[in-house]
Amino acid sequence: MTRPSHKKAALAAACAATFICLSASAQAQSTVTLYGEIDAGLAYANNVGGHSQYQLTSGLIDGSFWGLQGSEDLGGGMKALFRLEHGFSLANGEARNDHPYYVGLESEKFGTLTLGRQYDSVHDYFAPFTLTGGVGGTAFAHPFDNDNANNSYLAANAIKYASANYGGFTFGGMYAFSNGAGRFADNRAYSIGANYTGGAFSAGVAWLHNNGRGATDNGAYEPFALPGSGETAGSVIDTFVGKQDTIGVGANYVIGDVTLGAAWSRSIQTGVVDAQSGFGLPSIAFSNYELNAVWQVTPAVSLAGMYVYTKGSDAHWHEGALQAVYQFSKRTDVYAETIYQRATAGAPAAINSFDPASGRNQLVVATGIRHRF
Repeated sequence: MTRPSHKKAALAAACAATFICLSASAQAQSTVTLYGEIDAGLAYANNVGGHSQYQLTSGLIDGSFWGLQGSEDLGGGMKALFRLEHGFSLANGEARNDHPYYVGLESEKFGTLTLGRQYDSVHDYFAPFTLTGGVGGTAFAHPFDNDNANNSYLAANAIKYASANYGGFTFGGMYAFSNGAGRFADNRAYSIGANYTGGAFSAGVAWLHNNGRGATDNGAYEPFALPGSGETAGSVIDTFVGKQDTIGVGANYVIGDVTLGAAWSRSIQTGVVDAQSGFGLPSIAFSNYELNAVWQVTPAVSLAGMYVYTKGSDAHWHEGALQAVYQFSKRTDVYAETIYQRATAGAPAAINSFDPASGRNQLVVATGIRHRF
């Protein structure tokens, strides 16, 4: 039996090494990742339409969803990227269209440009300074999520820009087309925002404007429920909004294991019309004032709390909430939280993700488990 020469063996080894290097390079240049989160738990609400309610919850903090994201290295500091996510209810299997999907280009020097159904600048630059946009999640939203800090609606037909990081300063903007022939301004939206992070301090500001929200089938937004606009307190009906403006400002400061936060937002909705009858409804405005804190007690245990005062056009709401999280691992944790809301007489108390109360008070106590993959 003939043995291979040393030269042939060396050549074969070099070819194998080259193949391995090329394969590794190709994998590094193009990636696709499957990821998601499953959030389920139990909740008690003392007043839902005048009755106590016990329920299995799905996504009380983050929402259950799965997603695909990927990128391709185009060279010269450029990447192509995409993101596709889809929400669902773990309790009943119902699909939820409350997550983004887009494709775009990213430059290390100039920033990122994406097209698709996307979050607005309120989500990107203001919401992280609220507890609902941070660790608190869905039930910690301001009454009726009037400022969209909890991302109750995403913008369809959207083109969005996010800058690179310039010494801790970032900024961006979004424009969502109405897609209507001859109705360019009907059901469109645009937003801008900026953020600064330097050491222990960070701050952000955002503004969102839309015209004719829900007025067309294929525009930026669908019709939505305006709280308290029906015949009885706590009722909701589908509405069109002629114009909506939301502005938010927030800041955080880190002291050791504690992060202190403050946020203010104002949402003004004018030209409101009943989607069923076409009748005009009163305009409505909300101002939200929030103080919050997050304490990382140990690497596995964190505590969070907030107080929010919301002033509406003819009413106001007080809301307080506490949350405790224990992490079994980086992927799995359990949580417990309680939220209490009190409204003025005649105004509905309505903790986000629960139906309105029959009176001015509502209390929710919940616990759950989350797993990320």
